[in-house]
Amino acid sequence: MPPSQGGLSGFDWKAFFKRTIVLVFLISLAVHVLLLVGFGGVAIFKGQMPKMPFAAENMPTEQPIAAPPPMDEAMPEESRPEDMMPEETPAAEESAPPLEMMTVPGGASWAPAIPKDMKTSLTGTVGGTGTGTGTGTGTGKGTGRSGVKLFGIEVKAKKLGVIVSVNKGVQSSGRLPAIFEEIFKLFPDSLVFLTNGGGMEDWDKALATFNQTVEEGKKKEKESKIPYRGPTKMEKPKAARFNSGEASDWVCVRGSTLVADYPGLREKHPELFEDLRKRSNVWFITSYKNANASYLAFDELLKRGVEAIYWYNTFDKDSPIEGKESERIAQQIKDSKTEILIQSQGGGESVQEWLSKVDAKFVK
Repeated sequence: MPPSQGGLSGFDWKAFFKRTIVLVFLISLAVHVLLLVGFGGVAIFKGQMPKMPFAAENMPTEQPIAAPPPMDEAMPEESRPEDMMPEETPAAEESAPPLEMMTVPGGASWAPAIPKDMKTSLTGTVGGTGTGTGTGTGTGKGTGRSGVKLFGIEVKAKKLGVIVSVNKGVQSSGRLPAIFEEIFKLFPDSLVFLTNGGGMEDWDKALATFNQTVEEGKKKEKESKIPYRGPTKMEKPKAARFNSGEASDWVCVRGSTLVADYPGLREKHPELFEDLRKRSNVWFITSYKNANASYLAFDELLKRGVEAIYWYNTFDKDSPIEGKESERIAQQIKDSKTEILIQSQGGGESVQEWLSKVDAKFVK
């Protein structure tokens, strides 16, 4: 049959298959679009939108967000959601009461959070409160030993201070080596002050008395034509170390040509002199006996906390203990309950009142 009449020999197969393929493609596309729309709607309505591990819903909008670190710095690893889950806690912790900020007197804001029902003391101390009373007495001085006898007198002190006159009279007596041997045997770390004798007298009065003595000496010089050989000036006394160069020029060390048979400690007792020079805890009071400055030695010893003081001196009429300085020292001794041991080279009647104030014990 001719093609114009619709015979089979004239059928257009290519056009037929093209239409079929296009139709299948359109149907497949429609099915995929429907599936995508369907599953997407389910996901949206169920609220299964993925979240970041750190939510920022409560972040104030006014605060600036920190800029990310430079690319060459190591980025910290973010915790995965499952790592942020709290670990299982024991039943005791699950039942713990809620925490709140502790309030302490003064409104301190640094106080840690504590359980609301936990008891605290009035001062804010955790653990509750308690009351109690107690009584006690103390002397203020520690007595680390008992029954130690120094020159026959019992001394309870552990720390001893020593004041020894090394003037011409005691050097000539030969007692000094035995005195220090006994002291260093029982109290090897004793604090020692050497003096040129003398008592305690206010400096202005001692200086006035010295100047008056010089004037009288010069007056006699004019009358008798005999030269006045004593010192004409007296420096204000002070405490200095015995191993210093200043001690070498001290009259008790170098002696004096103005007085007969006064070679000085360095020549009279060389071994004792060298022993005292080697010790770092030995001082001396400068100036002359007329300065009556033994209060400087007491001052230093009491400041260093000694518990007893041994004082070896000539308590004669030229060594008074009087004035404000002596009263001040006596009060400090009574307040600190310091033991006082007195050994006299001679005299002592004029100083009995002061020695009684400090409850001094006398060494024979």
